[in-house]
Formats: sequence, C-alpha cells, structure tokens
Amino acid sequence: MGGDFFECVDVGSENCPCYLSLTNDCMTCTRLQGMDHCDCKWAGVCIYNEFIWNKKEIKNPRNDIKVEIVDKKIYDNQFAVLVFKTDKYLSQRFKYPGTYIFMRNPNDSFIYDVPISVMYADSDKDHVHTAIKIISAKTKRLIDSEDNLIIRGPYRNGIFGLSHLKNITNGRMLILCKSMGIAPAVKIMKYYDKNLKMDLIADINRIPSSFAQDCLVDCKADINYLNFKNEYDLDTIKSLINEKKYDAVAVFATDKYISLFHNILKSINYDKGFITVNNFSMCCGEGVCGACASTTKDGKVVKMCKCQMKGEDVLKGGVIHV
Repeated sequence: MGGDFFECVDVGSENCPCYLSLTNDCMTCTRLQGMDHCDCKWAGVCIYNEFIWNKKEIKNPRNDIKVEIVDKKIYDNQFAVLVFKTDKYLSQRFKYPGTYIFMRNPNDSFIYDVPISVMYADSDKDHVHTAIKIISAKTKRLIDSEDNLIIRGPYRNGIFGLSHLKNITNGRMLILCKSMGIAPAVKIMKYYDKNLKMDLIADINRIPSSFAQDCLVDCKADINYLNFKNEYDLDTIKSLINEKKYDAVAVFATDKYISLFHNILKSINYDKGFITVNNFSMCCGEGVCGACASTTKDGKVVKMCKCQMKGEDVLKGGVIHV
C-alpha cells in the first residue's frame, strides 16, 4: 500500500479520503496522485470512488472541539497530567495505541496547537488522560487553561510498528520508556492488559518520581526503574531480552535511545517485533504543512504524520532509514 515499506495510517478510515486527495498527494491512491490508472495495491474500499461519491471533498475532517477539564495536576512546574471529558464517540477512538491529539488554550489561536499523546481514554466515564511536559509557549499556555480546552483529533500515527502489536496476541512484550515516553507506554499497557504479558522498564531520572508513579498506577505490568546511561543496567536489559524471548520490544524515547536499543537488539540477533515512538515533528497532522516530511533513499517524499511502517524500517543500522 502506497509503497514497499509503508502505508497510510488513515487509509480506509472514516477520515479517508483526506486533504491530500485535493492536491493529488494521496499516499495510497494512484488516481489521487494524478495518474490516469489504478495501481494502488489497496485491498479495501476504493479511495477514488469514495472521493467521487463525496463530491470530490474530504470525508469527516477533524474539527476543533471544546471540552471540559475535569482534573489537572502539575508536578514541579515541569510536568502535568490533564484530564478532560469528551463524548462516547471520541473516547472510543482515543483509546487505540498511537493516538495523539492537538490541544490548545481556548483563549489562543490555532498557532498554539500542540500535539499531545493520549495516555489513557476511559470510555466508561468518557475521560481522556494526557501527560504533558511544560517546555515553552504552547505548553505553558495549555497548562494555563482553567475550565476548557480546544482539541482536534484523533490522529493515529504516534507509534511505528502497529502491525507487530496486532500480531502478538497472548504473547509477551518488553516496553522501554524514558521521560515522556511513559504516555504511549501507558496506552499500550491499558489497551492490551488482557491479551499480553508486559514488562516495563522506565528511566525516570529526569522526571519527578511522583509523576511517573501517578501515570503508571493501575497498569498491569512488571515495572522496574533503571538508568539507560548505566552500562550495568543496559546489560541487565540485554540479559532480560535473551531470557524471556519477547515477541516484541517497544522503545518510547528519543532517537538517541531508539538507536541505542536497536543496536543492542542487533547484537543479540533479536529478530522479532520492534516498535518505536514517532519522533518526527508534527504541526498539522494532516500531511499538508510538510513539517514531518521525509525523503526516502529512492527520493520519494513521505508524510510521517501518516506514514505507518515497522519500527525496524524506520531505523536501519541505528540511523533514520526513510
């Protein structure tokens, strides 16, 4: 679909065809790439047909929604957990791994939109939990919100390697996370707690321990805290992978640590599922702005807010592949 090693994460969803169809930039449909023939390899409902039937307009554009803040907790003026209430339709769609949303203070314009991982979606209460690192203007203004937020989503490509997750039912997975990587880690643990046995190793040296513990409360996993800069701790992780023969290893950290653990896995000939967080810059989430665009080795430009691939395809030999 759309190439030899990637597919569009939105293809076939309620948001397809999207804005890219309007400018012949669809990642999947050759007709919506300006060609006069179909050669898309997509086995689902025809995207071009959907585009024509929808009067050559996009389907279900993601619009700004005003939501109520139901809880806010700030840690050391550097980190926060924000919980807001939404409707049943959205709370169901926010629960999937890799989901993120754009958020801003309702008193600000759209230029303050900031992409934030959905940490947990409680579809019983319709409450959505997000973890935020307070860095600069956008996140500071976001945390200043008192009663309401403006959100836009859901967006689906916060994690690379989603296909591995779908293929390891009743298996065992190791999650390695550092700092704000806790948010996507919690999402996976909450979503797959009935189907997977999970071990979590977190490096929380740069975040308040109370923040980490509050985020991880009620997560059904064997949780340990290690230092990813410590050689002894890295050897411990390597031994654990050799011992438990995980069906998948997920790394939610910066590119530096994704490369580090990718090389560790190569050194022990680990050849199963490799899952990573998407660290490409996100600005619009729709593939329009170009902030996340990357050029492949064969010269093809892909939009990483939509481009879903296996974690091992993002990194080859410890370097960015695309």
